[in-house]
Amino acid sequence: MRSISRLILLFYGKGVNAVADCNQNPVGECSEAEGRDTTANGMASHAEGYQTTANGDASHAEGSGTTAGGGAAHAEGYQTQTAADTAHAEGTATIASGVAAHAEGSSSAANGSASHAEGYLSAANGLASHAEGISSVANGSASYAGGRESTANGAASHAEGFQTMANADTSHAEGYQTTAGGDASHAEGYQTLTVGAAAHTEGSQTVAGGGSSHAEGSNTQSLALNSHAEGEGNIASGRASHVEGGGVDQLGNPAPNQAIGASSHAEGIGTEASGDGAHAEGGTVDFTIAPGPRATASFAHAEGQTTVASGTAAHAEGFQTLASGPSAHAEGANTTAGGSFSHAEGIGTNASGVYSHAEGADSTASGQASHAEGESNTASGRASHAEGGAVDSLGNFAPTVASGDSSHAEGVGTIAIGFAAHAEGGTNDVTVAPGPRALAAFSHAEGQTTVASGTAAHAEGFQTTASGPGTHAEGANTSASGPFSHAEGIGTSANGPYSHAEGADTLAGGQASHAEGSATSALAASSHAEGINTSVDMLHTGAHIMGLNGTTRFPYSWHLANGLMVGPTLNSAVIEGVTGNLYLDGTVSSPNAADYAEMFETADGLGIDVGYFVTLDDQACDKIRRATAADGYILGVVSARPAVLADSSDLRWHGLFVTDEWDRIQYHEVNVPAMFDGSGVVLRPAGSKMEPMLNPDWNEAMDYVPRSQRPEWVAVGVVGKLLVRDDGTCVPGGYCMSNDEGTATAAATGYRVMKRIGPNQVRIFVK
Repeated sequence: MRSISRLILLFYGKGVNAVADCNQNPVGECSEAEGRDTTANGMASHAEGYQTTANGDASHAEGSGTTAGGGAAHAEGYQTQTAADTAHAEGTATIASGVAAHAEGSSSAANGSASHAEGYLSAANGLASHAEGISSVANGSASYAGGRESTANGAASHAEGFQTMANADTSHAEGYQTTAGGDASHAEGYQTLTVGAAAHTEGSQTVAGGGSSHAEGSNTQSLALNSHAEGEGNIASGRASHVEGGGVDQLGNPAPNQAIGASSHAEGIGTEASGDGAHAEGGTVDFTIAPGPRATASFAHAEGQTTVASGTAAHAEGFQTLASGPSAHAEGANTTAGGSFSHAEGIGTNASGVYSHAEGADSTASGQASHAEGESNTASGRASHAEGGAVDSLGNFAPTVASGDSSHAEGVGTIAIGFAAHAEGGTNDVTVAPGPRALAAFSHAEGQTTVASGTAAHAEGFQTTASGPGTHAEGANTSASGPFSHAEGIGTSANGPYSHAEGADTLAGGQASHAEGSATSALAASSHAEGINTSVDMLHTGAHIMGLNGTTRFPYSWHLANGLMVGPTLNSAVIEGVTGNLYLDGTVSSPNAADYAEMFETADGLGIDVGYFVTLDDQACDKIRRATAADGYILGVVSARPAVLADSSDLRWHGLFVTDEWDRIQYHEVNVPAMFDGSGVVLRPAGSKMEPMLNPDWNEAMDYVPRSQRPEWVAVGVVGKLLVRDDGTCVPGGYCMSNDEGTATAAATGYRVMKRIGPNQVRIFVK
């Protein structure tokens, strides 16, 4: 090789001494050294320039102070080096130490096979890596580092910008001091960090710690798998969670949001969504005093200002509301829905019962499935309902209370304590008297200051009281205390079981008694008092009195009172029920009928028409027949309309009761058994009463036909004015007697003829 070089030099007219003076050293076979102080050590190598060295076969060193150390390597520029086959170094102080590597620029190093380093102080250390810019390093295979002081450590990673790091495989870091730490992650912006695989950060000082997460904005963190954080200072730590907003509150305090639960969402100012699938939005005025809305349970939703949804699938909205029960809903201001599936709305309401609903202002629904609305009311019973409330007409605090299960209270100051009770209405001054109160099961109180304390009782009107079971009090100041009693009007009292008092200041004290009118009293069982100031004595069962200022004398009897306003109580008329006797303190007056008659049976069993004279039969001496002129005794005239009719037996068979030899009815004491309802409650206590003795000959199966409806019984007028048939001879002012047909005929003596009524009819007087 030297001889060939020498020949070439000689050909150009240069001598051997000239080559030696330039210090050209073509050492390798077929190598070539040119320039000054050059050395070509490798076969077919080429060194040129100044102080260059081509050590590798077929290598090429040129420039100044360059070294081509690998086969087919190329070093050019100033103090560049290649240390591997086919490497290429150019620029200043660059090193290409990797096979087929390329270093260019200044002080760059391409150390990895097929790597490329360019720029200043950059290093491409990984296989097929690329580093450029200033002090950038590409350590990962096929990685890229660009910009300034950036580092690409992961395979196929990409780092660019300033002081960025792409540490994981296929990661990408760009911007300012960003770090991409997760595989296939991307960090951009200012001081951002990705930790999770396929994560993405952007903005300023954000962190994407979860796989496939995304953080953007300022100081945000997406820490869980598939999470997304944006805004300012926010954290998305739940899987697939999303947080946005944040920043500062209205006073400038930092107020970040947090999406902690899986698939949760937090937005606004100072919000927190810590439950899985939860959603928090809205904010707070001062985060240092109270946080923004918090959805702390799974599937919860909190929105508005300082709200909390802590129950599963709960929803809180508005201002400082709390939905702590599962599926509860709180809205408005300062409301609480603590019961499962409860609902609170309005202001200051509390729905603490399961399935309860509270609305309005300061109302509480604490019973299961209860409903409270209005102002300051309480529904504490199961399925109860309270509404109305607020203040009375004087402005006093007067809430309603429904504490009984299934009860209902409405109005002002009402209370429904009993099961399924209902109270409505109100009071003028709750500090003096409460509103209506329904204290017993199924009771109903309405109106003003009424009380229904008996089971299924009903009190209505003004200051009425229904204290007995099934009672009803209405009107004003009435009281129904007896079971199933009824008091109405004003100042009435129904104290007896099933009694009824109406009117004014009446008293029904006996069982099944009835008092009506004014100041009447029915004190005996089944008695009735009406009128003014009448009274049934408590021993006079079944008695009835009416009129003025009277008291009963007999049980089961009718009384007409006519007492003095000042003085004794008196009766004008009495019908004694047990005996059937009639007592009168006055006159019996008939408007048109004038005679006294008695019923007689005809001797032949046939009827006798009215207006005929009759006499007693000679054979059947207690029966009658039509009179004749020969009869010396005339019984009377068949009356068409007697004023008084005796022995009629119109109401019963005349022999129904046992009598003594003087025809007096005989009586005996009868025991009356107690009567009970289906629950064993005494409806009528056991007792005794005097009753007529039934005749054993009485046949209950036979229907009785009154004498007035039987043709063989006729009414015979024996005293009084009577109409009689005549033969036309009778003269008013004269006398008459019977002829053979039983009709009147003129006579010197007999019955006085008063007036002719018709051609064959006169009015006579019988005595």
